[in-house]
Order: sequence, then structure tokens, then C-alpha cells
Amino acid sequence: MIMTKQLRPHGILWDLDNTLYRLDDTIERAINLAVARAAIKLGAEMPMEEAMRFAHQSWLEHRHSAHYFIERYGFTLADMHHETDRMLSGTLVQKCHETRELFGRLEISHALITHAARPWALRTLEHLELRPWFPDAQIFAYEDFEFESKARSTRSFNEALAAISRDAKDSLMVEDTAENLRVPHEMGMTTILLHHGQAKDKYPPYVDFTFSNARELLGVLVAAG
Repeated sequence: MIMTKQLRPHGILWDLDNTLYRLDDTIERAINLAVARAAIKLGAEMPMEEAMRFAHQSWLEHRHSAHYFIERYGFTLADMHHETDRMLSGTLVQKCHETRELFGRLEISHALITHAARPWALRTLEHLELRPWFPDAQIFAYEDFEFESKARSTRSFNEALAAISRDAKDSLMVEDTAENLRVPHEMGMTTILLHHGQAKDKYPPYVDFTFSNARELLGVLVAAG
């Protein structure tokens, strides 16, 4: 990809899942299991095996394992969101010590914007040993911006930029989902898509740069000074 912008930001806004760590099949299954258990607890009348298939298909088609349960049973997004988090006991996330070391070498302000629940975000950041760069006031979980989607609303981005006292034009937004980069690009941020080794030949115009993972991006930023 031709680099049309300079990667010298004063602030970085990060997505969490599949961005600050790799969301592999094991973690995806654990999340789908939590969603299935949450749905059954909330009243979905189906065997666990069927609920797991339902969650998996919802993830494949909508990148949201609870979508079909909400659509079919009328559960609220908030109820599924919080109940699923209560079903996630611990984390299987793989640490990357090099990523942590690179964070320590950057004098840049960071904030987190995630469609996950705040307790999951806190547990995951602690496990990744990245909490020093993400104090509570710089973490924005789905419930914190009232479930307004990153793909459609500027709210989470504006709140995160305000939390780190940075302007959009001086900041990066880092995501694993291209659709979630359209809004920050329109706001003036430089947008980064992480593809985890599955790069495409062409990306939407609101994707400025692509990298394999967070470690690669951070390495480039450290080298750029």
C-alpha cells in the first residue's frame, strides 16, 4: 500500500480483540460458548450444541456472536453483553512480551475503544501486561458509549480523543475490522488495519495503512522516533 500519510502520531486509539492480541479459534470458541450459555440463561430454548452453532454462525456472518439471539429472541443488546461477560471466566489470550516492550519505548498517549465489556477489557489488558498504558479513564467499552457502533457513530472516538487530549489529525485508529475505520477516517484520523497475515490486494479508501499485527506497527513507530 502506498503511504500517503506520515506515521508520526501523538495519540493512538486501539481496538482490543484481534488487535492488541490475536483472536484465534480457541478464544473464538470460548466467546461463542459464553454467548450460548448467556442466551440459554436469558431464556433461549435450545440445546447447548445448537446454541453454539447459532453463535458461531452469527459470528461468521455478523462478527457478533449474539446477533442472531437478539434478533430471534428479542434479548436486548445490553442484557446479552453483560450476561456474556459474566460467562467468560478467565482468559486464553496469548501474551506478546515484545509488544509490551515496544509500548514502553513509545512516548505516545493511548486509549482503548472496544465493543467488548469493560470487565473483559480490564482482564485482558491486565493479562497482556498493558494496563500501564491504558488507565481506567482511557478505556471505553461498549456500555460506556451506550452501545453506539464504531461503524456508525463518532461518539466513542470523540470521547477517547478527549481523554488523551489529542486531535483527530494527530492520531491513529488501529482496528482489525475495516468497516470500523470509515468513521475515524472521515474525522481526520490516520487509519490502520491489522490483517494477521491475511492481506488483501485491495482495501477501502478509508484504510490508510495495513500491518500484520500490533507488534509490527509498534516496531515501525519506534523506528520512526
